[in-house]
Amino acid sequence: MLLAVDARNRALSLGFREGGRWLAITRLGISPERSADEYAFFMDAARKKAAREGGGASGDGAPGSGASAGVVDSAWISNVVPSFTTRVVEAIRLAFGLEAHVVGPGVRTGIKIRTDLPSEVGSDLVCACIAAREIVGSPCIVINFGTVLSFSAVDASGDFVGASFVPGLVSAAETLKASAAQIPDVRIARPERAIGRNTIQSVQAGLTIGYGGLVTRLVERMSAELAGKDDVRAVHVVGTGSEEGRAILELEGFGSFIPDLALEGIAIVASRNAS
Repeated sequence: MLLAVDARNRALSLGFREGGRWLAITRLGISPERSADEYAFFMDAARKKAAREGGGASGDGAPGSGASAGVVDSAWISNVVPSFTTRVVEAIRLAFGLEAHVVGPGVRTGIKIRTDLPSEVGSDLVCACIAAREIVGSPCIVINFGTVLSFSAVDASGDFVGASFVPGLVSAAETLKASAAQIPDVRIARPERAIGRNTIQSVQAGLTIGYGGLVTRLVERMSAELAGKDDVRAVHVVGTGSEEGRAILELEGFGSFIPDLALEGIAIVASRNAS
C-alpha cells in the first residue's frame, strides 16, 4: 500500500492507495507544537481506517477478505513547508518503519520545469500538474484553491512553464476581518446576488463573485499565452483544493474539479520511481 503525503501550509493530506484506487484520504491540521510521535499516531490511525475501508486486514492485523493487507510498503511526500519535512519523515519512520521519499530534485517526475529558477517551483504545483496532464491532457491550467490561489501553466509539450499567485480565499477573508473592526467571521459560500443586503452577504458576494472574475481574467490571459496562434479552447482548465473553489469554477463555467489532484500526482511520481 502506498502512502502519499501532501503537506501544505495549514494542512496535511494523507492518501492510502492500492490497486490503482484510493482506499482512504485523511486530512490533519499542521501545528508547530505537534511532535513526530503525535503525527505517527494519527498516521497509523489513518492507515487502520484505510485498511478497513479497503476491505483488507483489520487495523490490528487480523486477515480480511479484500486485497489490502493494511501494510504501508512505500511512502512519498510532497511538502511546501521546508521546516516540516524532517518531522513528517520521522513520523512515517515511527509509524511504519519506512524511509519516506520526498518529491524534489533528483526524483523522476516526467515533467520538465521550464522556468527561470526551477528550484523555486513548489512540489505541490509540480504534482498537481503531473496529474492534470495525465487526466485532462495538455496544454492546461491548474487552479489550486488553497492558502495561496495558484494558477499553473502546462504548455502543449507537457512542460511546466510558469504560474500566477494571489492570496487564497480564506487568506483574503481573514485579512478582511483583521483589517475591519465590524467584519465578522464569514463562511465562504456562493451568493444569490452581487449586491449583499447585510455584512455576511456582502463579504460572500465580494469574495466569491470577485474571485470568480479574477479567475476568469487570469485563465483568459494564460490561455491566450499558452495557445499562441491556436484556439484557446484547446487549453484545458482543472481546479483543485477547497470546495469553495469548486463553487467559483462552476459559477464561472469551468466544470472540471479534482479535489486531491496533488495526491494523484504523488502516486504517479511514486510509480515512475518504483524500483
